[in-house]
Amino acid sequence: MEKRPLSPGLFERFLANKSNAAELEQLFEHFGEVDQQELEKLIKLDFEQDAMPFDVAEEGRLALIHAGLSEKLFAKPESRILKVLKSNRFIRVAAAILVVISVSLMIARFFNSNHGIVPGSAKAMLSLGGRETVLDGKKDSVLYRSKGVTVNTKADGTMIFMAVNADSVEASKLNTLSTPNGGEYRVTLSDGSVVMLNAGSKLSFPTDFRGSERKVYVEGEAFFKVAKNPLKPFIVNVAGNEIKVLGTQFNVSSYPEDEGTEATLLEGSIQFTNGNGDQVVLKPDQQVISHHGKLDLQNVSAEDFNAWTKGEFLFNDVPLSTVMQKLGRWYNVEVDVKSIPQKNLYLKISRKADIDEVLDAIATATDYRLKIKENKIVFKE
Repeated sequence: MEKRPLSPGLFERFLANKSNAAELEQLFEHFGEVDQQELEKLIKLDFEQDAMPFDVAEEGRLALIHAGLSEKLFAKPESRILKVLKSNRFIRVAAAILVVISVSLMIARFFNSNHGIVPGSAKAMLSLGGRETVLDGKKDSVLYRSKGVTVNTKADGTMIFMAVNADSVEASKLNTLSTPNGGEYRVTLSDGSVVMLNAGSKLSFPTDFRGSERKVYVEGEAFFKVAKNPLKPFIVNVAGNEIKVLGTQFNVSSYPEDEGTEATLLEGSIQFTNGNGDQVVLKPDQQVISHHGKLDLQNVSAEDFNAWTKGEFLFNDVPLSTVMQKLGRWYNVEVDVKSIPQKNLYLKISRKADIDEVLDAIATATDYRLKIKENKIVFKE
């Protein structure tokens, strides 16, 4: 005699832990022999290789079912009802469902994973004396020791240059520290100044500072904590602009896709000069933007622009396009700038957060849906 199809409603009640004794008996009788294909159909799963049927809601539903069945199967039978439920028939049916759910949950989590995209970390490339070295911030080591110059790296993603009685040839060598997208690195220069490079940035500097000034070159974004030396000003050259300081903390950003060069002062003072020779002196909590041959000075909360050095994204009324470009560099993903809506964003979140968590936070704040497709962040209609 052909087995009558099982009511989906009956099965749903079982999964929701709402079945009464009569419904359980009917279910057990139906599954005298467990049919995996029927189970998959009842749970509404699709195992086609080319299909990607799982969204986050589906993953959550499967996880709840998995947790409920696991509890039923593996909990100690402390009550009479649980003892009745743990019959051989129940175990056979529930275990079969649990296997199907486990496989499907694994597939769902794979499809809803971050696709191998991880937050940035301490990594960079150092060009020192004509030799290139990959830095990964995983262990303490001595990279270089010669003619009074020692370069050490630390496991916390920092590098220290020391020059003691170095000869003039060794001291004048120009070195380059560059971070890829998805990288950051901190370096202590020979004068004690500390520079932290954000993702996709470059710092060029001499092994030791000789002469009347201390000059470095920056591309991308960097935070400076400059050691005080009134007799030898510190000069930062960035995109044709010059920042002159005696001792201070400030952030500078100038990526190719930015509209201009941006310098933000936390403490002390800096003198900013653009390519036309126009100058402005900044006080703490001021920012200057150099673009189209002009200097725009404004009051800001400087800590907002320093948050990245403390492991946070802090966007305070920032255009969404700027936010997405920063995320793209840090998580090393592509961003279709043209598809980004014109909207400003308020958001604070850890730079160690999973990319899906960040996109969910942005979606909540903006009502836009975002997803990762082929290593690119795209906006969904």
